[in-house]
Amino acid sequence: MMHQDAMPTISGIGRIRWITVIISLLLSWLALTLNDQPNHDAYQYVRAAEMALQSGISDAYAHYQWAHYSLLLAGTHVLTGLDMFAAAHLLNALLFALLSVSFVNLVAAATPSRRVVWLSALIILIYPALNEIRPLIVRDTGFLAFSLLAMLQLLRYWQTFRLRHGIFFTLACLMAAMFRPEAIAFWFVAPLALLANQSQSPAARWQALGLITGISVLIAVSVTAIVAALGQIDLTQLLRSFAGIYQPFANNIAQLLGDNTYELSRAVFGDYAAQFVDHNTHFFLLFGLLGLLLVFIMNSLGLAATPLLIYGVVKKLHRLPTGAATVFLGWSLTALVILVGFILLTRFTTGRYTLMFCLTLLLWLPFVVDRAWNLAAANNRRNTFLRIVIFLALFSAIDAHVSFGSSKAHLDTATIWLQQNTRAEAPLVTNEIRVAYNSQRVAEYDTVEREIDTSQITEAQPGSIIAVSLRRSFSALVEEQLESGELRLLQQFPTERGGDFLIMEKDF
Repeated sequence: MMHQDAMPTISGIGRIRWITVIISLLLSWLALTLNDQPNHDAYQYVRAAEMALQSGISDAYAHYQWAHYSLLLAGTHVLTGLDMFAAAHLLNALLFALLSVSFVNLVAAATPSRRVVWLSALIILIYPALNEIRPLIVRDTGFLAFSLLAMLQLLRYWQTFRLRHGIFFTLACLMAAMFRPEAIAFWFVAPLALLANQSQSPAARWQALGLITGISVLIAVSVTAIVAALGQIDLTQLLRSFAGIYQPFANNIAQLLGDNTYELSRAVFGDYAAQFVDHNTHFFLLFGLLGLLLVFIMNSLGLAATPLLIYGVVKKLHRLPTGAATVFLGWSLTALVILVGFILLTRFTTGRYTLMFCLTLLLWLPFVVDRAWNLAAANNRRNTFLRIVIFLALFSAIDAHVSFGSSKAHLDTATIWLQQNTRAEAPLVTNEIRVAYNSQRVAEYDTVEREIDTSQITEAQPGSIIAVSLRRSFSALVEEQLESGELRLLQQFPTERGGDFLIMEKDF
């Protein structure tokens, strides 16, 4: 098979990669230092990891459907001897480093310019939406890291048609799918970009696509057969449980198609207006959701990247070599279709879910900045341009590391007091997952929610410890039972924001 020459190796690319990795690791350490409060999802992953070690892999998957990340977490814990949370942060720091260097390598595969590659390193390291999730224990990091690695291998396969890049692409997609199942869509859809490679004959293009698809199917079938043979994971139950997550949202699609919209029309427009607009409510819902998605995307891109990318499109500074442009565009369109499908089905999204799409758009930014730099220099506006870029870079670098959230240190103090001043055998009712885990008195700590059912308080056994951060949904009940003597206040811990944390005992 004929090969198309890839981009020449950039002088000093190894140094750029190592600097990117080292700074990424330092940023992960800084993020953890500034914010060491585990996110809510972290406890679910830790719980599944503990179950894998204590009662087996089958129980871990029965507890959490896509527990591959938890198995990696358990393995890291065993290999390093670190506690689960420290092991998770170490694993995520390595994944962030892989993500960052994969981004740099993707840009380097599309240009011979060292300056553009240096810009790519700067951009990915100061990208606010990414740095904001550095202290979080989430599986998204692995999904993003291996997805970018897979995109890199697909681009190299486009450029060279060498078999090893097709194999590496498949393995990277497999690893990405271990973190989030939507990677399967990229795995089998993204290679269609090979058909747009005009430098090769139609027969060569179809042959390349057939080869990489065949490798993908072979590896997917082999992994499935091995897992089934081991008998540790019930694949049928896994797929059924996964489908069951989205089944409750099925009615949402019917409303988008114009069915069952009257109640929605009444809620939005009122009883009178609903009589006239009900048949158009699904358009209101559709465009409202798409508008909401656009807001999330722009928010994830950030105040620095969004205007620069728009400027690049307007000034036509975004053009890339055909291979890079096709692979990047194909990946971003797949990510966008997944995003649109998700928000239409579930009617919600978060900034974290938009990161795959935003990272693919961000790949154009180093080229836009480099060309804008040249354009400014040609118009004798280089200094003005540099001031703008430095300001945006500083803003982005600082933005992600400044937190406006209140400290949760009082929960650690409260947990210590709880352990030292209450009976260890007393049942504990709490709405703080951190207290539930650290106190070691709640077996299913990962199910604890901030908004608890009032029946958990009213039906608690005599002598139970009620340790809660006051919320509007049950604060009146707590005050009523304190006044009546059904609850006895043991200790109160003030907070910087929101309701105080109370430790109470149910009257005997």
